[in-house]
Amino acid sequence: MDRPELRALYDLLIKWGFYEHGVKRSNEKEELVLVKKIGVYEQNKDIIWNFPNINNQKKMILPIMPQYHTNLFPDSKLNTENEVDFMENVAHRYALQKVYITWSYENNVAPGDILLFYRMGDKWPKKYSSVLTSIGVVDKIIDSFVDENDFLKQCQNRSVFTIEELKSFWRSHRTNLKILKFVYAKSLNNRLNLEYLWDNGIVPAPNGPRPFTTITEEQFKMILKDSNTELNI
Repeated sequence: MDRPELRALYDLLIKWGFYEHGVKRSNEKEELVLVKKIGVYEQNKDIIWNFPNINNQKKMILPIMPQYHTNLFPDSKLNTENEVDFMENVAHRYALQKVYITWSYENNVAPGDILLFYRMGDKWPKKYSSVLTSIGVVDKIIDSFVDENDFLKQCQNRSVFTIEELKSFWRSHRTNLKILKFVYAKSLNNRLNLEYLWDNGIVPAPNGPRPFTTITEEQFKMILKDSNTELNI
């Protein structure tokens, strides 16, 4: 493995839980074969190493404003959105590791928790245009920063916000600012709207979910079933 790009790829795959399975030989050439176990979660390894296997921890709903939603989750674009608006190759759109920034005082989230992202509606009535779209898994929570530069560095290229927006967050919310680093798992196959959440007692009408709204295991299973979505839990 004498080429630096191959070494970088190898190190990346090892980080994501692949391991050496053997060597493939053909036409006098050798290729290293890496494989990954699916369906087994190893508790002594981190979130990234185990992915797409997911540990069965708390489940919560996390709202995201519509102007940021599809920039962060292009695979969860709604049919009413213009695909041309999201064709630019921007790092945070297609990275598995992403960043969610919050200054909510809710403090019940932990690494390994499963997030159901809820796109807040931008059309009336909101009970139809507000929908659950995506699933992620919390990797890290960072709530202590040396200074503004440290905060910006932690966001890297995984945030939908501009540098100026991030600096504004720092100026206004530095005392309770949090970065959630999470791994994007998948989009829901069928979108479930706010009316569905009301009708099934997941969120009390006439409100939408608040940040880090915890749901029960039964409610989560019902959402997966009704959205026709499967997870490696």
